[in-house]
Amino acid sequence: MAMATGLSIKRIAAHQQHSVPLLVLSETAQQTALPLMEAMVREGLGHGLGVVVVCLEQLLSRDIMCQPAVALVDCRPTMAQIGDGSAFLPNGTRQIDLARLDRDVCSQIERISAVSKVSGGFVVVIDDLEPLLSISRVDTLALLRKFRSVAKHCQSSRILARYSRDIADQRTDKGGPHLPLVSNVLRSIADAVVDVYPMDVLGTWMPGWYSNGEAQPFVTLGDNDERRGLLRLEHRRQSGKVGYEVAAFEINEQQRPVFSAVKAVATVEPPSAATAGPDPRQHLPFNLDLTDKQRQDRADVELPYLEAQAGEIHYQMAEEDDWDEDDPDDDLEI
Repeated sequence: MAMATGLSIKRIAAHQQHSVPLLVLSETAQQTALPLMEAMVREGLGHGLGVVVVCLEQLLSRDIMCQPAVALVDCRPTMAQIGDGSAFLPNGTRQIDLARLDRDVCSQIERISAVSKVSGGFVVVIDDLEPLLSISRVDTLALLRKFRSVAKHCQSSRILARYSRDIADQRTDKGGPHLPLVSNVLRSIADAVVDVYPMDVLGTWMPGWYSNGEAQPFVTLGDNDERRGLLRLEHRRQSGKVGYEVAAFEINEQQRPVFSAVKAVATVEPPSAATAGPDPRQHLPFNLDLTDKQRQDRADVELPYLEAQAGEIHYQMAEEDDWDEDDPDDDLEI
């Protein structure tokens, strides 16, 4: 099995791929996506983008929050709200005014876009979708769609949201248990989804083989590092194609993400003569094999449609066209 080596995730993280207005980072209890998300935010700041941080659980690192191009929408409950019980609904769900959150985020986008160095470009970071999904899945998805629409119409802008698929997929909404999994719904509205895994999962995906074909030991769960791991990218391009990619990531000393391709070679042993079934051709009344002369005669036949394929197609790109640098046939694994 061979993985694509173009590393779309590298271009997306570096804001060289502008067709990803909504990027979702999916994590598990075994591997957090927070360091990778923060590294992507630093990439955005390095490119001159303004950042709006929607804090529902915890603030991002100090080096990010102290930047003048960073605005904060703090949705965490205060000690007073926790003390008087107004921070939670009777069922234990966090009390968050989604309409107010919508207004606050849009207001901060307008303010931070004014100081952005990239034509008003911005990044909205939602540190955890779980508190919003616990209130209303429908309203949260509608909010993400609205933010995505705003980002789509502003050059280089992006919504970066993080959630735990372990928790979200166990939650049921008012519609009952027959609603689709949150992970599947998010994949349907997001332009790209990055599933983060610990390094030891590689042994499950590609049983014990690296690209050189030699067996290698895998780290145990206790050796997992939140600053390095594996990711699986699902990228829905504007052309309608869906690209998949597996890569390793690591946060370097400069707190930036470094990605590397993951390749594997899987060998399949041919069936032995003892296990192979009977030849289905042995009792046929006619011969399916070709003689040398028949093969030569077939090779000499000139097919008329080959001449029709000798033409060329010239396309002049319009101003609104989005150039896709990816190989259009990379999903065919040729």
